[in-house]
Amino acid sequence: MRGVLRRRVWALAVGAALASSPVRGEAIRIETKDGMRNAILVPARPDPGPTIIVLHGAAIGAEWTLRASGFAEAAAGHGFAAVFPDGVYRVWNDGREGGRVSRIDDVGFLHRLVDWLVGHGVADPARVYLAGVSNGGMMTFRMVCEAAELFAGAGTIIANMPAAIGDGCRPKKPLPIVMLNGTADPLVPYGGGGVGFAGRHGNVWSAERTAAFLAEVNGCGGPATRLLATAPEEATKVVRLDWSSCSSGRPVTLYRIEGGGHQLFGRTDIFPAILGPGTRLISAPEVMLELFAGTGR
Repeated sequence: MRGVLRRRVWALAVGAALASSPVRGEAIRIETKDGMRNAILVPARPDPGPTIIVLHGAAIGAEWTLRASGFAEAAAGHGFAAVFPDGVYRVWNDGREGGRVSRIDDVGFLHRLVDWLVGHGVADPARVYLAGVSNGGMMTFRMVCEAAELFAGAGTIIANMPAAIGDGCRPKKPLPIVMLNGTADPLVPYGGGGVGFAGRHGNVWSAERTAAFLAEVNGCGGPATRLLATAPEEATKVVRLDWSSCSSGRPVTLYRIEGGGHQLFGRTDIFPAILGPGTRLISAPEVMLELFAGTGR
C-alpha cells in the first residue's frame, strides 16, 4: 500500500514539475548488452567541457530530473554540460540485495555513456563528474567503488552506501565527495539499516559511516563539524561535516540536514508529512556544482 502511495505522490510531483520548467535537452541512444539505453544531454559551449552525469531516483526518470531537479540550471551556471540517463524501468542496479534490476549492467552502461560523451567531443575526459539522488545516489556510490577512474568527483543526495557494495569497496582512485542527507529521512535512514518505509529494499550503511569510509580511502583526517545554516521559519538546520586534511587532496563533505526528509534539498518539499521536510537553507545542485567547478583530476 505504501509503495502505491509513494508512486502516486511522485506522479503528482512529476506532473507539476514538467508543466512548469522550460529546460530542453538532446536525446542520446547507446547500444549495450541489455539493449538500447537512453539519456538526455544539455550541452555546454564550447565543447568539450566539464560534464556532470546525474542519476535519477527510483521511479522518477531522466525527464523529471532534467526538468525539476535544478541540476541543468546549476550546470549551465558553472559552464558544465549536464547528462541525464535513464535506468531500466527507471531504477538503477545499485547493488542492494534483491533489486528488481539486479541482472542489468548499469556499471557497464555508465562506462559506455562516458566513452560516448568523450568520443563525441562533449566531455573533457579529465572533468567528468557523477551525481545521484536516492537510488541514483546509491548507484553513484557503486560507481565510486567499481569505476572511480572514470570520474573527477562525485556527489549524492539522500543516499548511503549499499551494504553489499561497501563491504567489498576498493576504489581505484580517491575522489572529492559531497553528500547531503536528512536525519528524518523515512526511506533511506540516516543511521543506516533497511531502505523503504518497511525497510525491505536492501540495507545501507549510515550516512556518517559512508562518509568516514570514503574519507579514509582519501587519506583524510577529521571530521570538523560546524553549524552552517538555520532560520526561524525553517524546520531544519544544516550542519557541515568536513574531512578535509587529506593526503590525496580529495576532501569528503557531508551536509547533515537535521530534521530533513527524503527530499531534493533546495528544490522539493513534497508531502512532508510522509517523506519528511525539505529545506531552502541549502541547494544540493548548487553545492555540488560549486565543488566540481573548483576541482579536476
